[in-house]
Amino acid sequence: MNKRNSKLQKTNQHRNSVCRMTTNLLGSSLVGLLLAFASPTFAQESSLLNASAQSTQVPAAEQRFNEMSQALRELNFEATLVRVSGDRLEPMQWLHGTFPDGLEAELIVMLNGPDRRIVRLGQETSYYSQLVEQSYSLTTDVTYGLLPAAFYQDFAALKPHYQVSAADRGVRVVGRETKFVRVLSRDNDRYHYGLWIDNDSGMLLKMQMTTPQGEILEQLQVTHFYEADSVPISLSDVRGVQRPPRLLDSRNRQAPQFGAQPQWLPDGFELQRSNHRLLAQTRLPTDHFLYSDGLTEFSLYIAEGDVQSLPNLGVQGPESIYNVQLQGLAVTAVGKLPLNTLQRIADSVVLTAK
Repeated sequence: MNKRNSKLQKTNQHRNSVCRMTTNLLGSSLVGLLLAFASPTFAQESSLLNASAQSTQVPAAEQRFNEMSQALRELNFEATLVRVSGDRLEPMQWLHGTFPDGLEAELIVMLNGPDRRIVRLGQETSYYSQLVEQSYSLTTDVTYGLLPAAFYQDFAALKPHYQVSAADRGVRVVGRETKFVRVLSRDNDRYHYGLWIDNDSGMLLKMQMTTPQGEILEQLQVTHFYEADSVPISLSDVRGVQRPPRLLDSRNRQAPQFGAQPQWLPDGFELQRSNHRLLAQTRLPTDHFLYSDGLTEFSLYIAEGDVQSLPNLGVQGPESIYNVQLQGLAVTAVGKLPLNTLQRIADSVVLTAK
């Protein structure tokens, strides 16, 4: 009897063991089967998440440009710089800061020649000259006359017509390590820009404007840079400085009168403003048109051909100029563009109304 019981006990143990093994095998097979069917879904979801992350990630070159634009808006600093344009060398003092209430302030002082200053407070910029009657104010939140307006905003606004690339590192500028960024036109109708951006602060320390063929037309080089914790002392009282009259309020602006318009513009250029006025130097009645693509701009002047004595000419430089007589009109195009571009624009001008 004991032997039988012992045998039955062993048989039951064997059965239990087999059941456990079968259960484990079935369980593991079921899990494996589920994982086999589920894994493509998991992989697909993971792939979609990665693709989404990559699509929203800003390329490194654009990030560097955006860091620069943010620094130009937010940093408190004092700097001196030199701008070289052709044979002209122009040293300046440059101060920038943001007051505790959020008001942005900027001061630029020309250090050679007549005393000229630019003061920007928020969205009002004033240009001061030794001749008081030539001083004026503009409603703008960027300081024209120093950097392109597009440098104060993210690169996304320039993408349709410019591309940006970055080198691993740039050369030292004013003793500071920099990152190099290249802004290239997507066609040959515009100039290119090389930018050296401070590694630590994101500040623009050097800029070169070049032709599509690589000729350097204009350079800007910071020679001293000091980043402050608060608004520089020299800016502390600019809020109390008397502002000259607004330009649009101080002159009698009229609509263009000669009925002429260009029929071709480089992609992306849009009309910013137009008017009819007497030119400051010649006092000739002239239609003036200002166009911009966000990074650069040019002006188109149209006057009666029999009273404008400027001959047909074309000069390429930091500010190229092209003048031509068309349909009894004198057409002059001036701007930071290749001469071929300005020539094509001016030559496309036709009388559309009279």
